Amino acid sequence: MSRRALLAAALALGLLAACTPQKPYSDSVFFGTCIMPFGPDPCDSDMDICRSFQTVFEVAYPDARACSAACDRIALDPGNVYAARNCGYMLLHGGNLCSQQCERLYPKQK
Repeated sequence: MSRRALLAAALALGLLAACTPQKPYSDSVFFGTCIMPFGPDPCDSDMDICRSFQTVFEVAYPDARACSAACDRIALDPGNVYAARNCGYMLLHGGNLCSQQCERLYPKQK
């Protein structure tokens, strides 16, 4: 097989993989990924924060946008007790992961 044909095949597979909806995280993978942020971790409430994001998935939503809005209500709540505990980055990390899970649970219909 020539290099061009091999490159074209690899490119085609990459494009197909990018268009395929990803499977939702299992509960344990979501929680494990949530409590392990990148870099230093001065927050002492990682588990509580991640549990609060997991509660989002106990409710059915009409679409990913509504699900992500529930994630945002937790992550962006100005009265959130964790924001003042040096945990703001965990709220953002958990919120981003929560929104990713929403996209996985409610893929766009084509």
